[in-house]
Amino acid sequence: MPSFSNHPSSIDYFKESFIKNGLARPSRYEVQFSPLASSIDMTRDSFPAESVTLPSRGFNTIEEQWYGPTRIIPIGSKYDSNVIITFPVSSNQDERTFFEDWMDALIDVDTEQNKYGTIVSTRSDIKIYTLDEFDKQTSKYTLYEAYPSNIFPISLGANMFNDYTRIQVQFEYRSYTYSKI
Repeated sequence: MPSFSNHPSSIDYFKESFIKNGLARPSRYEVQFSPLASSIDMTRDSFPAESVTLPSRGFNTIEEQWYGPTRIIPIGSKYDSNVIITFPVSSNQDERTFFEDWMDALIDVDTEQNKYGTIVSTRSDIKIYTLDEFDKQTSKYTLYEAYPSNIFPISLGANMFNDYTRIQVQFEYRSYTYSKI
């Protein structure tokens, strides 16, 4: 009779993989920004993020048919070029100021001149680390040529006195790498 102890649906596999090593917790992460242009106040390289969408990845494909059924062949990497991160906002608005300044550095507000090449392409990466229950980094996503492309509207209201302000920022990026630490 065949042994199923190494089968992914077996109890032994579950014990070995998840109970021994633990499960990844979606609430355990940190976000860091690489140094940016000198026109942006970089007194901090990170803000605590309330939520993060991790990047997705796929392939650009072509259809090929020499004989028989059509094949779909991968020909290059495709990145869903946006990540949305939500940050709590401090009463002095440091977080909003940081992202406003970063966006202003990309496109000069007065002249509408694009500074993408000098700001983004050389020194604008975002690193997202997943953490275990002991705050040890377990994986790293590095988003290359990242920049904030959208600050979503923020709601304020007189009935929100027990809440706090959050800012959602959408980031575009050219590519990313994933590495297990």
